[in-house]
Amino acid sequence: MLFLSDLDGTLMDSNGEITIEDVEAIHQWTQKHGFGFVTGRDRAFCVALASKYQLSCECMITDNGANAYYKDENVYSSLIELSEGIQMCKAILEYKVDLFYTDEFGNRYYPIACYGKERLHIFEKKQPGLGQFSNMDLFDYLNMRDLGLAKLSMYVEKDMDLLLNEFKQRFSHCEVMATSKDYIEITRKGTNKWEAFCHLPISDAIFIGDGENDLCILKNLKNTYVMEHAPECLKSFGVSVKSVAEAMNIESRKENV
Repeated sequence: MLFLSDLDGTLMDSNGEITIEDVEAIHQWTQKHGFGFVTGRDRAFCVALASKYQLSCECMITDNGANAYYKDENVYSSLIELSEGIQMCKAILEYKVDLFYTDEFGNRYYPIACYGKERLHIFEKKQPGLGQFSNMDLFDYLNMRDLGLAKLSMYVEKDMDLLLNEFKQRFSHCEVMATSKDYIEITRKGTNKWEAFCHLPISDAIFIGDGENDLCILKNLKNTYVMEHAPECLKSFGVSVKSVAEAMNIESRKENV
């Protein structure tokens, strides 16, 4: 059986760390079963995280469902058309939010020519978990790119609800969602974690999550868990637990009955 876990707020804490208990539970689980990540994060981040904790990941659903990987092979992509993405970036800059794009290798690009390097440095200090950004301007990079875009990311310090509603109306042809209390992300229309899951060569899985962008999977899989701090609207779609380790222990006990 494959066990899939969301990352931020589920497997990882606010510092990007995984507890010893969760790591040990995953190591024990993967002695007999498969394991994977389902996240808004990019693949490069997921690969580095798995390496750091020596986790065996059979599959990864990344970028809020824009990409799905099975045994290191990209089996599904749902990308924003490049020229459309560039126009969207120009429109987003009108709102003066911290816009950036993360490529397939984990490199991040910021609109340096528009905002200046000083603002980039301030942003990097506010969000150290993102790491260092490329010195290349976002639009210089996009104009050199051939492929479409997995997702556009924005850090929003204030007026989240106002901006979220504005972006949903302006970019109604795309998926626009708040992926945390201060991030808005845009993906291609119809892109979500469940759609990506359906393109994996597996028929069933166990899933644990904590955010509204996990609801699409929680609604469709039979065997699901929800972190106890998750919004109330998610609580009816899975067994409430405190950790991934707790969920895995419940599943292991089921096998031994």
